[in-house]
Amino acid sequence: MTMKTSFYLLVLFGCFWACSRSTDDATIPPLDDTKNVTASLNDSVWYGHGVASRVSPLVNGDCGKNRFNLSISNALPYPKGLRQAAPSICAGPCDRTQYLSFEKVPLAVGKYDIASLNTCASTPLTGVNYGLIVGGDAVFSSYIAKEPASGWIEITKADTVANVLEGKFEVTLVSRSDNSTATARFRNGLFSLGLTK
Repeated sequence: MTMKTSFYLLVLFGCFWACSRSTDDATIPPLDDTKNVTASLNDSVWYGHGVASRVSPLVNGDCGKNRFNLSISNALPYPKGLRQAAPSICAGPCDRTQYLSFEKVPLAVGKYDIASLNTCASTPLTGVNYGLIVGGDAVFSSYIAKEPASGWIEITKADTVANVLEGKFEVTLVSRSDNSTATARFRNGLFSLGLTK
């Protein structure tokens, strides 16, 4: 084999190797103390700090029995394609930029359809939703789950003695704005966090 042929075979092998690599998701960082929730959002790395709290047993019906709310926020830059016009004034704290919440999730191991969580929602902004925040607390762009199926959340560990929750999620949410077709697709979501009362 000549040197020229070897070079072409090496280049050809390199092309095959590059094309065979997975491009499904960016590398998602592992969970740690500062980020106890990770996922990919529209094929980009996304993570945040989540807090899980028990739903008050005073809520009527099955929606209040043995359930929890999961609220996640972060200070990541706004995702490309999702940010719309926002107020230019920030009256601190300005660090929080995004949130994702799941409301009234059953506090038991199992996989739950997002549509079933939305049946317990009191308004369209509750249930499962994602939003972009300005000024640390003002929502200027929000995304909600709409029918048909919008995804799921799976509880893989629900230790109510040690107050530890672990699980996975995949959900697709659409913009609430009538003049926007933007979609927030969360994939390969993982969480591991404490449960507060």
